[in-house]
Amino acid sequence: MPVKPGNILLLFVFILQYCPSITKAQTLRSRTYYLSPKGDDRANGISPATAWRTLDRINQKRFNPGDSILLQAGKTFAGFITLDSLDGGSPGNPLVISSYGKGMALIEAGYGNGIYGYDCSFISISKLLIKGRGVEKNKGCGIFFYSDRHDMQCRQIRIDHCITEGFHQYGILFSCAEGEDIKGFDQVRITHCNAFDNGEAGIGSSGGQTKFHHTNFYVGDCKAFGNKGIPTKTENHSGNGIVMGGIENLLIEHCEAFENGALNRCKGGGPVGIWVWLCKKAVIQYCESHHNHAGLIKDGGGFDIDGGSSDCVIQYNYSHDNEGAGYLLAEYGAILPFVNDTIRFNISQNDGRKNGYGAITIWGVDKNYRVRNSAIYNNTIFVSGNATVNGIPSGVLLMGSNLEGVVITNNIISTSGGALLIKAEEKVDTNAVKFISNNYYSYNNNNAFIWGDHSFHSLESWRSATAGQEFFERKFLGTTLDPQFLAAGSGKTIGNTRLMARQLNAYRLQKTSCMRNSGIDLQLLHIFRGKHDFYGKRIDNTSPPFTGASVY
Repeated sequence: MPVKPGNILLLFVFILQYCPSITKAQTLRSRTYYLSPKGDDRANGISPATAWRTLDRINQKRFNPGDSILLQAGKTFAGFITLDSLDGGSPGNPLVISSYGKGMALIEAGYGNGIYGYDCSFISISKLLIKGRGVEKNKGCGIFFYSDRHDMQCRQIRIDHCITEGFHQYGILFSCAEGEDIKGFDQVRITHCNAFDNGEAGIGSSGGQTKFHHTNFYVGDCKAFGNKGIPTKTENHSGNGIVMGGIENLLIEHCEAFENGALNRCKGGGPVGIWVWLCKKAVIQYCESHHNHAGLIKDGGGFDIDGGSSDCVIQYNYSHDNEGAGYLLAEYGAILPFVNDTIRFNISQNDGRKNGYGAITIWGVDKNYRVRNSAIYNNTIFVSGNATVNGIPSGVLLMGSNLEGVVITNNIISTSGGALLIKAEEKVDTNAVKFISNNYYSYNNNNAFIWGDHSFHSLESWRSATAGQEFFERKFLGTTLDPQFLAAGSGKTIGNTRLMARQLNAYRLQKTSCMRNSGIDLQLLHIFRGKHDFYGKRIDNTSPPFTGASVY
């Protein structure tokens, strides 16, 4: 018997209301829209033969979940793409923006943003080259997502295989408004992207100052390079590689940052290759950061856990030839606590090329904002005093005494060319920082320890004068043995970070090395031993204590 039209409508309403597996988004037919320089904005856009011509036509259209916007690869499109909360996708049905054909389409963004998303969710952007007019002329970002939502987080944004260059601000940026009730972004993935020749930074995020607005970010297999800075900006630093802020649960891995920061013109602070600030439970691993610049007198380092960050880890990375610190712990005075951070199983070669930085540097701005309860262990450091811009670099630099409960243990600190082993700008007691069972070796017999106003030229004299350093359970610790690296100082730029452990052989240990069974059992210090060393060698409860980043 025929069904009346009115009954069909009632049935449709019933299904939408009472069947949770069928959503409004699923009732809408998704389409693919094409853009070509030979297209026509008056066409329907749903095939290459009936493609649209301009980005303006995209901005006039309201898109549905599951829709795709494809730009012809190898062609140039002037202008920008703007999205808002009504343009997003749905779980499993993202709005896709990409290229069709071989290669990438080019978006010539000119003076503004290339792609701007406001309060968007479920967006996938891939295979696009987005170019601005250069740092001096452009005022925007390559890809910029912003939210000021109070009701819910914006979710599931993915950016993959994109290139962003020539923007005043960031190549890629996620940001949100200030306020306790602002929700930010969740489940963001940035992968296989290159961000270069931008002003502020290559890739970044920011939130408010009082909470972690964003959650669950992943940055992997990206390169940030040649982001030199903004010469006219002097009130704050610029020229960072990858700088992520305001996130709880962040993983950065297999990324490379280099030649950033040269045009930074802020005297109060400087850029860093890869770093986090105001983050909780952030991990930076398997990355290479090298040849980064301070611009003027501050920073220019490889890696950094910065102000307001807690429970963060830097591990299995390679830092080399940076003007600033290879690895930095720095508390500038953030409202959120700086506590329980870790630097472990990393390698630093010839960092501290400018302004007298240490391969590992620690700084707290004052007694109310200290670096607290943090651990630095099983790292391998080689630093030479040769070929520096100015200053004398050191293995470890303590900038001031605003530290509390910092443990530095089982590291190999090696120097040559007049570099210092340890430099503390002020005397600090063992409640602030404790050195335990490290190996200190100078290839030119310059065993220099500076502790406040005093200099010491042997481990024994420094240890005796500091009342508790390298002393644990009634035993004097620390050694001055040749670690017997395979080829100290000869580490090259790797580039492909997935081959880093295989190709960076300079800091493997010879079979006769005394570092293999030295060190202290970290369980005695209530420190997690780690699952494996820099080179992937497994560490378990039966593994003997060792010094440096390599078990063997």
